[in-house]
Amino acid sequence: MTMPRLSSVSGLVALGFTAAAVGVHATEVRVRVDARAPGIAVAPTMHGLFFEDINHAADGGLYGELIENRSFEHANRLHAWREIRRGAARGQLAIHGGDGLHANNPNYLRLLVELPGEGYGVANHGFDAGIPVREGAVYRFSVHARSANPGTSVTLEVVLEGEDGRRLAGTKIEQIGDAWRKREVELRAAAADPKARLVVLLHETGAADLDMVSLFPAETFKGRRNGMRPDLAQALADMKPGFLRFPGGCIVEGHGLANAYRWKDTVGDVAERRQNWNLWRDERSPEYHQTYGLGFFEYFQLAEDLGAEALPVVNCGMACQARRGVHCAMDELGVWVQDALDLIEFANGPATSRWGAVRAAMGRAEPFGMKYLAVGNEQWNQEYFDRYVVFHRAIRERHPEIKIVSTSGPFVDDDLWRFAWDRFKAGVPADLVDEHYYVPPSWLLANSDRYARYDRAGPKVFVGEFAAHEAGRRSTHRAALAEAAYMTGLLRNADVVEMAAYAPLLAKRGRAQWEPNLIWFDSTRVLRTASYHVQALFGQNRPDRVFPTSVEPAGAPPPAPTAGGRIGLGTWNTGAEFRDVEVIAADGRVLFRDDFAGGASAWELLRGKWETRDGVLRQTDDASADRAAFAGDEGWRDYTLRLKARKFSGREGFLVHFGAGEAGMARWNIGGWENQRHALDIPGLPRAEAPGRIETGRWYELRLELRGPRIRAWIDDQLVHEASLADLKREPLYVAAGRDERAGEWVFFLVNPSAVEITARVETGAAGVLPEGVSAAEWTLLASDDAGAVNTFEEPGRVAPRTEAVALEVKDGAFARTLPASSFGVLRVKTGR
Repeated sequence: MTMPRLSSVSGLVALGFTAAAVGVHATEVRVRVDARAPGIAVAPTMHGLFFEDINHAADGGLYGELIENRSFEHANRLHAWREIRRGAARGQLAIHGGDGLHANNPNYLRLLVELPGEGYGVANHGFDAGIPVREGAVYRFSVHARSANPGTSVTLEVVLEGEDGRRLAGTKIEQIGDAWRKREVELRAAAADPKARLVVLLHETGAADLDMVSLFPAETFKGRRNGMRPDLAQALADMKPGFLRFPGGCIVEGHGLANAYRWKDTVGDVAERRQNWNLWRDERSPEYHQTYGLGFFEYFQLAEDLGAEALPVVNCGMACQARRGVHCAMDELGVWVQDALDLIEFANGPATSRWGAVRAAMGRAEPFGMKYLAVGNEQWNQEYFDRYVVFHRAIRERHPEIKIVSTSGPFVDDDLWRFAWDRFKAGVPADLVDEHYYVPPSWLLANSDRYARYDRAGPKVFVGEFAAHEAGRRSTHRAALAEAAYMTGLLRNADVVEMAAYAPLLAKRGRAQWEPNLIWFDSTRVLRTASYHVQALFGQNRPDRVFPTSVEPAGAPPPAPTAGGRIGLGTWNTGAEFRDVEVIAADGRVLFRDDFAGGASAWELLRGKWETRDGVLRQTDDASADRAAFAGDEGWRDYTLRLKARKFSGREGFLVHFGAGEAGMARWNIGGWENQRHALDIPGLPRAEAPGRIETGRWYELRLELRGPRIRAWIDDQLVHEASLADLKREPLYVAAGRDERAGEWVFFLVNPSAVEITARVETGAAGVLPEGVSAAEWTLLASDDAGAVNTFEEPGRVAPRTEAVALEVKDGAFARTLPASSFGVLRVKTGR
């Protein structure tokens, strides 16, 4: 991290950064703030959270339950459980159903003891490697149990054991009769163990039935029963979010409608909630499951505890289109619409209403006061709008006070997005339109003024999911700075953008289906990424109004970037093979050549099912998007990439990745969009498209030439694309300025993603806007001398903000502030008279 020079000024710290500190010559820019303008109101919901149960974010994550498969409803009914025999004990474990606690929770475990020995029963290690137990902490154990023999009773011994078998806590539950009954006890741990287990034993001949075997820490976020893991929830609270969108995401849609998220399954007694398998389960997590212990009541409660508006998403009668899900017929849509109306009643209705009574029975008589409702997630095309207008009509007629959120599809600036916005422009009503994009950092830098071009009279925008994706999907400081730069544009256009959230929010170490993520965790630790700190700084410093700004460089613009970097191969819903890959420098040197005779050791196989056979590299997964493998050196420049490619199965063609200098990784999409056209996707530039398709079984010769900023692409010696990095839009500094009316302070957001130090002269337009002379200010800086730095569990503070009191000298409403290379600063200063 670049360290500042420190000197004492009136007992404060005066900060300045020299060019020598970063080894380059400083650049000066002029920042003008029209502080006398009326300004634009910033919605309290501008910066918020999007929670989806991906990456094991719910069960075993934010939800505080410590027992996995507590109700024996996983596909493998005994997943996470194992038999315990002590001494000469002998018995049997069996899963029963039919006369369980509830039709939604039919399965239960029967312990049949033939010889008690020193105890017969079961153990659960919790999620993954063990249950994290803290010395002196209290844990609430509960179980629904009965004796399996009519007219008899049994006694259960409940023990928390360390990894080495030592007893950490324990008690007995006696007089368990032959009818289902919930029993609860508290256990206080005598010692700590991060890999403890829960053991339940019988010490007598006979049989007992168990269900909903639960262990909760007494300490949860805000002390809630059935509550959240406190350290994870506190990390969310520290971001000062304005809203919480839940529960997804793709899990709302489901792999099919039978797998869709139905909110009514998630409320009421946790023992009576109908569970579901998780759409994000994969080969590493085949038992990924949704217990719905974290259900809609808990989501509303969490939003309130975070001080955030609740934004639930309801299924619109459509399964996940990306997974080719089947949708309900239009004449069957009524039940889905009624679900949405009933949800509003559950959240806002009186306790005497049908669904308000369900809420009241859960301990909440007063309404939650829900204001927003999203209809669908990433649906697209007319089949979505046919359903959406039905939802909108019904909701608007019954609840005109609810703001309705529609969607523009899974991406932006493509045909699906254009189709959606054409519908809105043609009169389809929406209060907000949800836009999603996961893009290279350079796209965010080049599009920071994206919403300046939007119609101020149209629907407001909800940036429901966004993130900077670098090659390798790492949560770098560089990616975080691009997000910060982009977010200054969201603030500057607060009259269009009402909400925005990074995605995904949470990921469990070793259990992730997606990267990057905002927060990582394991059973005992929480890791805040560089992107987390950016989101938190914006949330913590949200102004009430923002004012027009402009940035003018003091010198000549920098030269155009040079195309170059490593290469990649890939597919999108296609099986394909590649051979004879070579990279030749402009001077004729061979930079890389691979005939795959010796395998694929030179390649980083990131996503997909890759294999080498008979001199080709094959990717055989034709049902998944964005499969990729990379090779080469980031330092390559001015080269020609040649290869041969052939499609053997699937819906589209193939992908060729290449470096585009500071624009990041670019992509040549050959036979994309259902095999209808080719496109050159360079972050920050308009897509260069050409019609075309790829035939199955035919070898194609592909050539990509990079010369300085110029990029050209050929298929079978026919030129199909040309582009130039000289057309990239780059700002010397990214700025937003606003006023926090409650604190009586100006807030300045300054982002320098470049490799040079920048000194900004900030002019507010008139004396008196800021106190003249030297006054106290607060300066928070997120900086690193390594733009590629990543926070890890081993080095969690490698990229972290630092806040200091500084002396700010203001003359005629202007001041200077210097930012080191690769930095983001937030300056707070009291307003003038």
